[in-house]
Amino acid sequence: MALFGDGITFEPLTGDDLDDIAGLAADAWYSPDGLGDMTSAAMEGTWLDDSERDRVARLMATDEIAAYLQEMTWGVKALLKGRMVGVIVTHGTHTSAETAEHFGHVGAEARERAEELLTAARERAEHPDNIEPTEPIYLDEIRATKEMRAEADLGSIPRILLLVVSAEARGHGLGKRLINRALDHFRRHGAERYWLVTDTDCDWTFYEHLGLERLADRPGMVPGAPEHYFVYGGRA
Repeated sequence: MALFGDGITFEPLTGDDLDDIAGLAADAWYSPDGLGDMTSAAMEGTWLDDSERDRVARLMATDEIAAYLQEMTWGVKALLKGRMVGVIVTHGTHTSAETAEHFGHVGAEARERAEELLTAARERAEHPDNIEPTEPIYLDEIRATKEMRAEADLGSIPRILLLVVSAEARGHGLGKRLINRALDHFRRHGAERYWLVTDTDCDWTFYEHLGLERLADRPGMVPGAPEHYFVYGGRA
């Protein structure tokens, strides 16, 4: 516990942190060894060596993280000996059109480069015409989020957009510490409630252990998506 106690430092996120955040996300959600592998549907029927798979996974993670950073109004990273081991990103206290435009371009470029690699891999497969390109799975989450947000009548209530902790740091209370920093931020801006989206590829019971209430759920609708998405809400 001490390793991830006093040894952890917290700093505000900057635009230069995108690659490190994408690395955490790739390890967690775009790897067979992570919490989920959202590359599996996109890579079906392709021929990729390990380095190419890692590259596609990193680009897909970059695309997803850029979508979160487009909406970011506050964020903090957790560092251990100068290395990022956790991050939290929120939305709801202000907006920045310049930030949204920048990360929109970053995400679009990463998506295009990933599709170029996948297209080349499909052309090396025996039956490339049988494999259709797939949309990024995070777009399915966006669809589900819009529906759940409306159902739960969340309006302008602030939201935790992203929480990810490295494999080595899980189980040491870092996720809770990051959330507490976000709650401090929400309270400073007068918020009384907050919400977030999680899914069955994540440790969604973590939020129930924190006392959050499940407000809505939707099934995943595309190949490779999590079985279910959930909205949880709580008091700041």
